[in-house]
Amino acid sequence: MASVTFTGTTRFYAGNPVPAVDGLDLEVADGEFLVLVGPSGCGKSTTLRMLAGLEGVDDGTIHIGDRDVTDLPPKDRDIAMVFQNYALYPHMTVAENIGFHLKIAKVAKAEREAKVRDAAELLGLADYLDRKPAKLSGGQRQRVAMGRAIVRSPQVFCMDEPLSNLDAKLRVQTRTQIASLQRRLGVTTIYVTHDQVEAMTMGDRVAVLKDGVLQQCDTPIGLFGKPANLFVAGFIGSPAMNLVPARASGESAVVGGVSVPLTPAQRAGLTGEDLVLGVRPEAWRVSGTGEGLSAVVEVVEELGSDQFLYCVVEGVVAEPVAVRTPGMSPWRRGEKVSLVPVAESLHVFDKGTGERLPD
Repeated sequence: MASVTFTGTTRFYAGNPVPAVDGLDLEVADGEFLVLVGPSGCGKSTTLRMLAGLEGVDDGTIHIGDRDVTDLPPKDRDIAMVFQNYALYPHMTVAENIGFHLKIAKVAKAEREAKVRDAAELLGLADYLDRKPAKLSGGQRQRVAMGRAIVRSPQVFCMDEPLSNLDAKLRVQTRTQIASLQRRLGVTTIYVTHDQVEAMTMGDRVAVLKDGVLQQCDTPIGLFGKPANLFVAGFIGSPAMNLVPARASGESAVVGGVSVPLTPAQRAGLTGEDLVLGVRPEAWRVSGTGEGLSAVVEVVEELGSDQFLYCVVEGVVAEPVAVRTPGMSPWRRGEKVSLVPVAESLHVFDKGTGERLPD
């Protein structure tokens, strides 16, 4: 086991003057499960591939423990990779796929079989060792790919969107299994996904990237509770945080005739009069028409335990505002409501810089 450290790590692709990964500084602790998340093209897979040695590094360094692996070939890095498409050999059985690396490394047959059996039992594959991949479900194939990585006892696991080919129900089940397995094994793991729900439920910490630049790295609670900027605020959370334009007036922020108090630190941190209020769906108080922002319910999503209202607030917010209410609430499509933001639950951002203002 070992830590992983990116220091000023940069990667350019030919013909593109903008780096795919730009000056990444990131440290992953020994035994940590770190998730890289962001929209398509943000550089998360490139980061993983640089660590694995599948992409070159144009600037900066990568260390695994005390070793500088920046220029080492993949085979010398002691990393196991789990790919999106499983990358199993179709003509081999489950046992042969799991033990393939051990066979190449000339591990004794008895030891190899013991390691394969242990990994299969750990992953619930003991009854499938004689089957070919074509006879397995998608979730079982992904577990075979995991088993192949486990038997190598690497210093680092690299996982590149390993659940993206699974259906929604199986993804939920398998992500729980992967997170539980990683904690039992204690191997440093870097996991790439574009699904922020997956990231928030699996990682010890989550690193959010945009356009090759690290925006914030924190625990799931830290990201949700104190997003560093407007991008993180809008990306983390399901439904996403509502970002409501407002203007500073005296000691308050004013939006649609509603005043929200600002702290002295927030007022001092503003670079202009324009700001953005971040309101989570659960941070609205909903009532019949009256005090607050006048809105019309456009869509009602009934989930049983929760109900989400998507409301149009004319002249204030371009996109429908997401509001979380208790399940089976009486609100109906087309109904007029009043939305009041709960002041103590708001996030305040400077519109000019996009950065979070201090509490």
